[in-house]
Amino acid sequence: MRAGRIIFLLGALLTTVSQTGGIAETSSQASRRYFAEKNAVTRTLNVYNWEDYIAPDETVEDENGNKTTIKGLVSKFEDYCLEEYGEKVTVQYSAFDTNETMLAELKTGKGNYDLICPSDYVIQKMITDDLIVPFDEGSTPNYDKYVSPFVLNKINGITVDGKEGLVGQYARGYMWGTLGILYNDGFSTVKERGISAKEMQEDMNDWLSLWDKKYYNLLAIKDSMRDTYAVGIMKTYDKEFTELYEKYNNGELTADEYNAQLTEIFNRSDNETLDAVEKDLQDLKENAFGFEVDSGKTDMAKGSMFAINVAWSGDAAYAMDNADEFNEEGTDKPGFKPTILKFALPKKGANIWFDGWVMPKSVETNHNKDLAERFVDFLSMPENAAQNMEYIGYTPVIAGNDILKLVQSWYDLRYDEESETINNDYLDGLTKIDSEKIIDLPEEEKENYYYTKDISYFFDGTLEDDMSIDNAIFCLTADMKDRQFDTQYPDASVIPSLAVMEDFGPQNASVLLMWEAVKNTTLPLWAYILILVIAILLIGFIIGYKIYRYNLVKRRRMRKMKRAEYEKYSNMLYKTLTNQLLTNNS
Repeated sequence: MRAGRIIFLLGALLTTVSQTGGIAETSSQASRRYFAEKNAVTRTLNVYNWEDYIAPDETVEDENGNKTTIKGLVSKFEDYCLEEYGEKVTVQYSAFDTNETMLAELKTGKGNYDLICPSDYVIQKMITDDLIVPFDEGSTPNYDKYVSPFVLNKINGITVDGKEGLVGQYARGYMWGTLGILYNDGFSTVKERGISAKEMQEDMNDWLSLWDKKYYNLLAIKDSMRDTYAVGIMKTYDKEFTELYEKYNNGELTADEYNAQLTEIFNRSDNETLDAVEKDLQDLKENAFGFEVDSGKTDMAKGSMFAINVAWSGDAAYAMDNADEFNEEGTDKPGFKPTILKFALPKKGANIWFDGWVMPKSVETNHNKDLAERFVDFLSMPENAAQNMEYIGYTPVIAGNDILKLVQSWYDLRYDEESETINNDYLDGLTKIDSEKIIDLPEEEKENYYYTKDISYFFDGTLEDDMSIDNAIFCLTADMKDRQFDTQYPDASVIPSLAVMEDFGPQNASVLLMWEAVKNTTLPLWAYILILVIAILLIGFIIGYKIYRYNLVKRRRMRKMKRAEYEKYSNMLYKTLTNQLLTNNS
């Protein structure tokens, strides 16, 4: 009886279907899952990440009302540990809102984390302050195989105490992107001021346009010290950036030389630079609608608040998607005007950033280093990175076939959904055009043209045999120029002009003081005079009112005293008359 039960269990295990992806488990996977669930001690991995920065469990409903749960990456990882390692693992997942909040918590010892996902400059701080431990060599084979060489080169190029390569030892990249300008060239006020779509598109290729008075009160600035400082740097040293750009285009500098010199200027933070940047940012503030932290992408999508927003690429893509959804909903409404958002990376230079996974020293105390490395490597599988990309909208540092296929399905006009292949027949009837000439096309004619874009710089060396690097050359209709695809994957021509903004080091406090001075409201002289006059009038009114009240009380007191004297006199007279009457009667 017992033997029959064992045979039954083994048969059931062999036919078990994995809940993580609908793929039949092998017998070894099923066996490990079964015995781990029955016998293993649960291990807990403590993960600290940004809010809404990983694909969660989702419940979807089909047209018949049937509900299906799609497991997120945390749940999938827990299943993966059971199936592949025979370990029962629970992920304790927490979220933070800013790098500074997370770092302060870590330094004060409030958090007991195994894995944290900070931004590039914070990783520098953590290495310098000896807060994290390096990854073991070979501990993340999927990451090593599929990370984009382009992004990895940027990561390894970041210096820590003058040394390159340390960040690549202590961190594994997660998401990456750029800081650019999100804009709406169809915004009502833009049209009212006589600014054409072509003119605005040309302007947005230069950071200086944000200071142009014709865009007064039409732009929102990021309420972020580092990001807005980056914009200020581009204005302050525009002359040097222009000279470098011209030298590069004239062939006097290689791409690496150009990027190295641009990055040096981009990361200046000496006191002289801070004074100049502060002045330029004060001027920018005078020209702006105001500051925003996270609401900008929603306001831009609605197309009602302002026309220009300094934005991270992930937020820009999110805003475009939302605007497109609003456009679909409003198509049938009388007088509806769609909001078409675009994204520009100014040609003279821009910021490229990445967030990455690091392990604080507590990972060793918790004996969870192997588990933390396993989690990072699991997220680095292209199919999992693709699920992340679909949900959060940001671009993973991971390349590989699954990512390329996903991006093809989103953007390449030749993609056939049924066969999941590229079909060049979809180009029939369209005219090819150079991407630089799209700006001259009338908006209504753009859907009749297509252009090609090569993003092989990102996928080179990461593709399997069934996909050629030629698949990284996309065909897009002209109306997609400067839209989601260009936002997520910058054109190869602008790559040399993208710089990583490093930690300010000993100048952090000075930069913070500068930023506080920029954010504090500075009023014009006439406003101070008006405030002084109002204050004097108010003080005069208060003094006058107090004098009035004093005199009023004094008059009341005098009347009261007179009444008291009158009553006293009346009483005395009454008493005298009464006594006289009594005397006469007697």
